[in-house]
Amino acid sequence: MLRFFFVLLCCLVYNINDSVAKMPIYDASDYYYQCLEVNRDPEGCAKQDNSRILNDIKKQYRAILTNPNLVNWHDNITQNTETMRDMYESWTAYRTRLCSLSHKSAQYLEKLIPEKISCTMYYEQHHQDHLDKVLALLNKQAPQNKMQFGYLYIDEHDEKYEECRKNKEEDCIRAELLRTTKDIKNIYKTMSEDEYLGKWNNGPDLKNGNFRDLYDSWIAYRNRLCSLSVWAYEVGYGKNAMSSDYCLLYFNIENLDALKNILVSAHSTLDEEMVTDDDDGGAAEGKTIQPLQRKFDTPSADEDLSGSSEAQTKEDSSEKKSPQKNLNVPTWAK
Repeated sequence: MLRFFFVLLCCLVYNINDSVAKMPIYDASDYYYQCLEVNRDPEGCAKQDNSRILNDIKKQYRAILTNPNLVNWHDNITQNTETMRDMYESWTAYRTRLCSLSHKSAQYLEKLIPEKISCTMYYEQHHQDHLDKVLALLNKQAPQNKMQFGYLYIDEHDEKYEECRKNKEEDCIRAELLRTTKDIKNIYKTMSEDEYLGKWNNGPDLKNGNFRDLYDSWIAYRNRLCSLSVWAYEVGYGKNAMSSDYCLLYFNIENLDALKNILVSAHSTLDEEMVTDDDDGGAAEGKTIQPLQRKFDTPSADEDLSGSSEAQTKEDSSEKKSPQKNLNVPTWAK
């Protein structure tokens, strides 16, 4: 009964107004419902579930790092470890910033679980799912037909993408990658100039502040996960099973949708009716975020939000190295 009430309440909360963006919804787990039955504290139980999922994600990183089929991803184990560390840190940085911005845009939407928590949970579950698929590929446990795998699948019913697919596939993917990259940068510009979201940047322009760090951390995360995914597909299905451009396009589309939802939510009819005169444009929320302590070594992140980006994937090597032993788990994954 409690579970039914929670689901019904979530439906009511997320469908208050059709003009409100459909923000990602945290898929509450059995662990969450068990906690809720005992404690009747939705926010507290979500936080406990968050800790559980983060621990599971770290276990997944450890499993990937010690998987023998990962060895030849890069030239040596040290580089593999550094790339995985960068992927984890850039993912957490991106998740934190995106959910902070989402929290600002959805501040007038009443939710059972605050947006910052539900958003964080959603992206952790999403990342966990990606890592599950990578492990399945590395362990050669994915479906024999890769089209049935459902990993990094681009919806071909998108009007622009469907039109593009009339051309040669490689040319279409490249054109769509450039188009979506440009669209992402245009949304960043729109947000930075927006009266409700602009001050969240906590900086003078797109070159400095939260928007810069959000973009840089997303680029770093996307590139490294695509590099890992392309390698995992090679292990699971053979060479050229997944192109880096296709993977990049998948994450471009995903990020573009997330940014569009945030922008729409910030200017929903509900928000306009409830907005207060003392709204600070996100300045207070923006100041809660610590600037990136170190820049990720990703050349495309230095493009000043202009131009396209390439994934740093390792070239296929005809001569594979012998598996290396003594795979040590770094402290950040413990």
